[in-house]
Amino acid sequence: MLSEKTKQWIDERTGYKKFFHAIFLLNFPTKRRSRWQNIWGGALVLLMLLEIITGTLLMTVYSPSEAAAWGSVHYIETQVDLGWFVRGLHHYVAHMMIVAVIIHIFLVIISAGYRKPKEFVYWTSLLIGGVIVGLTITGNPLPWDQKGYWSYQIETGIAGTMPGIGSSLRSVIVGGSEFGNLTLTRLYTIHVVVLPVIAILLFTIHMALVRRERLRTAKIKEAADDPEIDFELDEDDPVKDELTQPYWPYQTTRTLVLTLILIGIVILQMLVYPTLKNQHVAPGLAEWEMDLPPSEIKLEAPADSSIPYIARPEWFVRFLFELRHMVPKELEVLVTAVLPGVLLAILILVPFYEKVLGEKWGQRLAIAVYMGGLLIICGISWYGVNLERSAPDYALKRSQEIAYAARASWLASENGVPPEGPASLLQNDPKSIGPLIFARHCGVCHTWNGHDGTGHYIMEMKDGKKVKATPRASDLAGFATTEWIAEFLTDPKAPRFFGHLGTTKGGDAILHGDMSDWADSYVGPEGVLSKEDIEAVAALIAREAKHRNAELVSESVIKRGVSVFSGIDFKDKSGKVVDFDGYCAQCHAMKAGDPEEEGGGAAPDLNGYGSSKWLSDFIRNPEAEHFYGEKNIMPSFEESKLSQHDLNLLVNWMRGEWQRPEEEK
Repeated sequence: MLSEKTKQWIDERTGYKKFFHAIFLLNFPTKRRSRWQNIWGGALVLLMLLEIITGTLLMTVYSPSEAAAWGSVHYIETQVDLGWFVRGLHHYVAHMMIVAVIIHIFLVIISAGYRKPKEFVYWTSLLIGGVIVGLTITGNPLPWDQKGYWSYQIETGIAGTMPGIGSSLRSVIVGGSEFGNLTLTRLYTIHVVVLPVIAILLFTIHMALVRRERLRTAKIKEAADDPEIDFELDEDDPVKDELTQPYWPYQTTRTLVLTLILIGIVILQMLVYPTLKNQHVAPGLAEWEMDLPPSEIKLEAPADSSIPYIARPEWFVRFLFELRHMVPKELEVLVTAVLPGVLLAILILVPFYEKVLGEKWGQRLAIAVYMGGLLIICGISWYGVNLERSAPDYALKRSQEIAYAARASWLASENGVPPEGPASLLQNDPKSIGPLIFARHCGVCHTWNGHDGTGHYIMEMKDGKKVKATPRASDLAGFATTEWIAEFLTDPKAPRFFGHLGTTKGGDAILHGDMSDWADSYVGPEGVLSKEDIEAVAALIAREAKHRNAELVSESVIKRGVSVFSGIDFKDKSGKVVDFDGYCAQCHAMKAGDPEEEGGGAAPDLNGYGSSKWLSDFIRNPEAEHFYGEKNIMPSFEESKLSQHDLNLLVNWMRGEWQRPEEEK
């Protein structure tokens, strides 16, 4: 610390004491005495200062481009020392400032802080509130994750409905008709240059007006104490009889206390909210298990319109989003443009209420309008949130979103963000995209654990209502595993397999075909094949797939499976070697089970059954001679229908082949 002599020496040459006194409002008395009611404005200034500091730190790492934005924020969250803390402060303090400005304006109204001559103090408070909202809206999409991307879609959509200027305004703030690199650079410029400059100017003007008013109060006090001072004051001036007290340290201390409390709430929110947000919905679907603990998911998945996400606006514009959906499209301008204009006009005109109704009733009307408006806005927003969360598939959809967020963050931590951009993290990941491809191409007929691969049931219209559809083909979850094959061999006509094919053109011949006749003849209590025989031949066939998690099968089981498949040295249930005329090689070819290579030919070739190549070839051309041939009823998926990239993802997903947290890269 500098000595008093040194400070005096510096002050004589720079006048820094007066400068700092003027900047920090330390050399004038407060209105009346220091009060807790007057702390919110000062707290807003300190929170804005914190936003500038944390924002500047984030700017040193953040990169505003589609290919780098998400990755740079992920890097801040996971690699930069205390990066998660700095970003968390910046994000949550921005939202806390909106709450603080709402409370501040309310306290201004109940204390009549809008009365003559303080109208401009009140109006600048409103403008500061608008800029704070603007800073939050432009800051939220900068990570370029799903949350920010879709919320900004909604907010710019609302702006685009404004009469006359809507489309031009949207084009300016989006950087064209579509979201892209220009959107991010526009947002970044507005967020870090335009709005901060406006905010600093407004805060400066506001503080100058406050200082002017409080210095006037001090002059009144001085005149009252010294009869020789010539100072006249109108009889109706609201500060005529007010007492005064220095701003420092009395009011300053209270302001600092509130600021620290608000920052404490923000830090608590940073630590607790991610876990609560990412844990309250979990339908238990294995397809959407998270690769990270809920507390470590700080970012949604990278922005990508092809990845499922429920578009939600930020909480402070939720009421406009809900109202927009409550009115016909031709009337939405009343909600998105006229209503906000009316609300703003009501707030701006508050100082004039008392001109018409008098001080008492004018102030009461201002309080009633402000509180009533807040309650209505909160009620509409709460209604919308509850409506969304009460939807039957909300838990599933939110679980998908969380799983995608966790998956993207984990992949980025393990492998880094590819040069082509963060969206490719999921677009090239079988676990993420496989279910979507299955639902789009296969889910029309097949199911996966009873659903379409993503957890949704296949639906159809019946009697004017949407009902759960009956599958038209087999359930493919666990395809080509020992368990799946054993179940199929035991009962091919089960609903999980051929059971519903009778409703499909040409499917009846398969439902009541050779495979079903074989099971009826050789499987079951009256059949020659035991449960162990079925499991052995199933294990033999499943080895062709070479699944990543396949269990080792003993030689004795393989030998037994070969005897069932080929009919060589087959033993009946009593252990006696007998002739078995239902052996598999009569119809199917598979070298591992047919030492004599009888060759089959009447049914699908089982060499490599369930392997990546077998599945790919089968999906491309199921009517090939070595598959179903003329009996085929499944459509082929040539490259014009299903790209090679998507086919590889689908096959790898069906086989469970994707990078896992327990595996090394």
